[in-house]
Parts: sequence; structure tokens; C-alpha cells
Amino acid sequence: MKSITYRIAVACLLFTIFGCKNTNAEKQENVRTTINEISNLDFDKILKINEYVYGVSDHGDFFTTSYDAGVYYDPKNGNDLGNLVTFLVPKDFLFFQKQLKYIKDGEPEPLEEYINKLSIEEYKKLFDIYVFLVDKKYLISTPGYDSQYNYTEKYQTDVYQYKNKSWNKIDSFVVNSEEERLKEPQWRYYFIEKKTKEVQTAFFDSISKLKIDDSWYRDYIVSLDSYEPNYNYNYLISFSKDSAYIVERPLKDLMLAYQSKDTLFLYHQKSLLSGSNYLKNKQIPEVKIVKIKDKYYVSSEVFDLKNSISTKPEKYGFLVSQND
Repeated sequence: MKSITYRIAVACLLFTIFGCKNTNAEKQENVRTTINEISNLDFDKILKINEYVYGVSDHGDFFTTSYDAGVYYDPKNGNDLGNLVTFLVPKDFLFFQKQLKYIKDGEPEPLEEYINKLSIEEYKKLFDIYVFLVDKKYLISTPGYDSQYNYTEKYQTDVYQYKNKSWNKIDSFVVNSEEERLKEPQWRYYFIEKKTKEVQTAFFDSISKLKIDDSWYRDYIVSLDSYEPNYNYNYLISFSKDSAYIVERPLKDLMLAYQSKDTLFLYHQKSLLSGSNYLKNKQIPEVKIVKIKDKYYVSSEVFDLKNSISTKPEKYGFLVSQND
């Protein structure tokens, strides 16, 4: 089993390598974009060949069949299409928050086990599915080697998405040189980054249009006693129609609010943590405020100072000071 730390290191290495190159991969001449080109290829049959593992993104994480080559061309075992890698990007930005019961000590293995038990129809319902395919016509048999097939000198990677009950080719990357071969993983990386960003943006756009009751617009002061004598922690959450932020928090990113009955959630738009911190829900949401009659209760990872504070949270969180 690979830990989240290992996976984050892999992702960071990829980002470091690719970051030195042109990040505008989608604008290069060898990228051919095709919109809604319906394919007759049946990718359903390969969705359950390999298991999925948790993957890291800056905007909202995903599952993938591999960090390297994915599912190899192997007609005898069900893959008669070519070499391919599949990505499952949650349609719901809060997917990982809603699956916290599968997270054990910050490790993703129980969640991966749950994902790998889902049916193909459940995948289609919960995820945007992207398959990166190097067609078998671009593969050369290499018997006696670790890999049974190698790529032809010139080939292309096509991206297929399941949408509107069919598989559609939506993008391609053409490789005509060694330089382009090295750029292909970069293009793939930024393609998935773009798709996770679209899910995040759609979520924030949706909650930004929702009405917030005027009673929530105020300052919230939380005072926490310290184990150290003559010392305590004071947090001020300032929420107005123009902005929402924690005054003592070094993050510059403002937060967006979402009201659900008697609960207010505050989300960061940009300063989301990735990897293990994302998975453990460190900033999703950053703050939850519950209103019970005329009292407000605040809970947040910011206040999770178990070794430093003596104040214990009540059922709904820490009570907001009444003299604010």
C-alpha cells in the first residue's frame, strides 16, 4: 500500500518537472481538440480491469488506475483497445467530505476499497470519467521485454469522456518527436487539473448565488482558555455582505458562505490544502457556525488545539462570546 505522503511526493515531483516547461500545453500545435465526437469504442469493459487509487490535485482530488502506464494492452484479459489510463473526477466538489467515514487515520486505503467495489453504473453517476487512450495501432510487439508492447515512433493519445450516455472523444495529443513524447505527461497532468478546477469553480459559483439571512452578518468572537497560566486564544471571524475571513488567520483568501437552515458554512476558494490535509477535511469547510435560539456555536480545524487549550467544545462547537 502506498501512503498519501508517497502519493503527494509523486504528484509534487510531476509538478516540479512539468512546471519548468510551458504550462500552456493545450495551446501547442500538437494538441487537437475535438468536441463531442461520439466514439463507437466500448470503454465500459475496461473500467473494472485495474483497481483505482487516490490521486492528488490542487483543486479537488480524484481516483486513477495508475500513476504511470495504467492498463496495458492485453486482449486476452479484456483490454483489446490499447494502453490507457482512467481518471474518476467526482462530480460533487464535497465528495471527499461526505466520505469521511472511509478515512482511517488520514490514509485512503478504506476509501479506495469502497470505490473499487462500486459498479460501472455507480461510477457513471458519481464521477466524470476520462480515459486517456493510445490506440493499439500505435503499439509494437516487444516479446522478451518487461513491457510486451512499445509505442511507434509517431503516435497520439486521445481523451474520451463518458457524457450523455455515450463515450465522446474530446481531446488529442499528437507525438511526432522525442520532445513531444516528454510533453505528453505534462498535457495529461494539466488536463486533469483543469477538470478538477471546473468542478471547484462550479461549486463556488453555485453557493455564491444563494441567499444568506441577514442575522448571520456579524462578528463572531471565540475565546479559548490555554493550559498556560494567564494566556488564552481569541479568534475573530468577521462576516459581512462584502467579505468573510478569520482575522488572525494568515491566509489572504476570503471565504464564501453557504447557509443550510440554522447552519452557516464558510469555504475557502483558493487556499485549499491538497493531499492528506485535503482528505482529512482541514479546510472544507474552514468554519461551521450553528445557531441555536439566540446563541452561536463555532467549530473549525483552526481551533483544533488539543494540546494547548483547556476549553472543551460543547455539542455544536465553541460558544461565541455574548459581549461582541
